[in-house]
Amino acid sequence: MDNPSTLLVVHNLNISKEFYVNVLGLELMEEHNDCLKFNIGHHIVFMFQSGMESIEYEHGYNANSTLVFTVQNLDEKIRDLKSKGVVFVHESPNQNRWGRYSAFKDPCGIVHEIMEFCT
Repeated sequence: MDNPSTLLVVHNLNISKEFYVNVLGLELMEEHNDCLKFNIGHHIVFMFQSGMESIEYEHGYNANSTLVFTVQNLDEKIRDLKSKGVVFVHESPNQNRWGRYSAFKDPCGIVHEIMEFCT
């Protein structure tokens, strides 16, 4: 399989567009009244409008999908996103074998992560 992409289903397409473009800095490639198409480097994210809000779940314990955005400086990016009103799942970053990371919620309740890889 070539060129994987991601599908996100959100409760409010307009609020999500504002967040993903102006807060996360994703490139909006296409916009239609019921869907959006974003570019993240070599990765495409398709976003569709749903009729229901996302289901609350415990990130890291319940099965789900998460976009992971790599950053050079995790602490700096956390401060930047918090200054823009982004809500984080945990008080402080976590660490795994690949690096440090922190989970946050988009306006529709979908959880994503930013990650600083170990060198």
